Amino acid sequence: MSSSSSSSLSNTRSQTVGIPTTCWCGSKLTTYGAQTKENLFRRFYRCKLGIHRKTEHHLFKWVDEAIVEEVNMVDAKHNQLKEDVDSFKIYTTQHLEKQAIQFDKALIQLNSLIVDKDTSSGTNENSTIATKDTVQSPNQPSDANNSRAQLINIAVAAIAVGTMAWIYAKITN
Repeated sequence: MSSSSSSSLSNTRSQTVGIPTTCWCGSKLTTYGAQTKENLFRRFYRCKLGIHRKTEHHLFKWVDEAIVEEVNMVDAKHNQLKEDVDSFKIYTTQHLEKQAIQFDKALIQLNSLIVDKDTSSGTNENSTIATKDTVQSPNQPSDANNSRAQLINIAVAAIAVGTMAWIYAKITN
């Protein structure tokens, strides 16, 4: 290929970014080695029709330029994915911290409800863990017992979720 045909095809070359696979005519591309003095043995993409019909403007692209463009595109995609992951980490951490605060508030409210229930029913137990003994205590009515067990189960679930959120936040940092 002469340098003049290379420059006249610059419009076609600039339209194809990265490593091309087909020519505009639909033919598959092959790599050839240049036979000019300026670019001796430099590899380029071209379809077979473009090699035989030099007056037509079939796709022409230097292999080294195509590879550099492809690497730049992959690098840009990699950077975008990294930004997306970092943004997701920040969002998730902030969201988990907000949930941890909400769980702490809910736990305090649940604890105060349990204390209020114990005070109103005339019993004052120090245990906040639901066991068979506290659930089926004969000196408490069954409705109060069920409410207490439900509140304790909710509190335990809130603590478990809060702990999982804390562990997740520590792992991702």
